[in-house]
Amino acid sequence: MSDPRTESGRASEAHGAGHGRVRSEPDRIPSRSIIAVGVGALVIFSLASFVTLSYLRVQEGDRPALPVPQELGQSKIGLLEQQLFETAERGRRDLEARRERLRTYGWVDRKAGVVHVPIDRAMDLSAQGVRPRAQGPGGRTTEAQP
Repeated sequence: MSDPRTESGRASEAHGAGHGRVRSEPDRIPSRSIIAVGVGALVIFSLASFVTLSYLRVQEGDRPALPVPQELGQSKIGLLEQQLFETAERGRRDLEARRERLRTYGWVDRKAGVVHVPIDRAMDLSAQGVRPRAQGPGGRTTEAQP
């Protein structure tokens, strides 16, 4: 058996530290290696870019260039704000127009004889079992399918 105190003494001597500390070598990478890796990466990137652009040009062929959008170079800030306010107002007007149509009588297609009736009246007629008449082939009026 060996004495643990003598083992630890030999270990510290092997590392070159007489005070019991372990020293490590400083990390040092030669500058030439770093520069070589950087230049190599740039060369590979340049070659890959050239190959990709060449491939895309071959794929594109003789297609005409895309037209330039008319909005290019125009400020859209004012248009967007105006559009947002206009959209909100237009939504209210459309909703009111739809509600008005549900409350009134009117023509849908005068030539075909199709009308719209107020929704309350349509629900009453439907509850009574009255079905609208449909125009059949040859202008014949028939009872619509439920």
